[in-house]
Amino acid sequence: MDTHADPEFRWLERGSGEPIVLLHGLMGQMHHWEPVLEALGGGHRPVALTLPIFHRALREASLDELARHVVGFLDALEISRAVVGGNSLGGHVALRLALDRPERVSGLILTGSSGLFERGFTAGVPHRPGRDWVRRKMEEVFFDATLVTDAWVDDVCRVVATPASALRVLRLARDARRDNLGGRLAEIRVPSLLVWGREDRITPPEVGERFRDLIPDSQLRHLAQCGHAPMLERPEAFAAVVADWLEGTRARRLVGAPVLGGVR
Repeated sequence: MDTHADPEFRWLERGSGEPIVLLHGLMGQMHHWEPVLEALGGGHRPVALTLPIFHRALREASLDELARHVVGFLDALEISRAVVGGNSLGGHVALRLALDRPERVSGLILTGSSGLFERGFTAGVPHRPGRDWVRRKMEEVFFDATLVTDAWVDDVCRVVATPASALRVLRLARDARRDNLGGRLAEIRVPSLLVWGREDRITPPEVGERFRDLIPDSQLRHLAQCGHAPMLERPEAFAAVVADWLEGTRARRLVGAPVLGGVR
């Protein structure tokens, strides 16, 4: 959608009903959510939004700017309130929305989220990162390293080899590390689902347990043989957990909620 805003909005969606907006991580893409969209689209309106991390028109590489982009997207689609979720950095953006714009968030889904602790992609970056280094760092994300394809490695190599894009990655990673939300998580008042891979090496399982302890109305589910990106590595199991949680928390999410302009 081109709303004469910069940057423009790019997203995938399925189904109809209550909107569920899903956000990818720092080196992720909206299509990484596609199997989850397909699984949830029967009774909901799942939406995977591109975060404009590498769009030059984004005023600054920061969590604040990415959160503003998501709010602008909700406004453009006339969605007054939605379940918002995300993986890794996308989860951090969802947390910021739940804390800073709580009137727009009816529920929260976090998977491998930053905001408390994360072993980031940018740790120990060599001056000239080579292809082998990039592949090793990407493989750390998964239990099953075969998910890291040559084409995906090529895409990431292009990013880290482009000075402007590499600088944005570093700035966002640093912003996420500085923005520790541990002292604010008790403010979250919506039902929250935490889905964590048992083999997550980036945000280990104890990080999910800490989120559960700090977010009042939260549930934690672990997925076996799964790393930092459950929606990619275990999409069917991830979607099943989300669907069960959506059904079980429906009444609590909709109590006192305004009419959703974006339901269709």
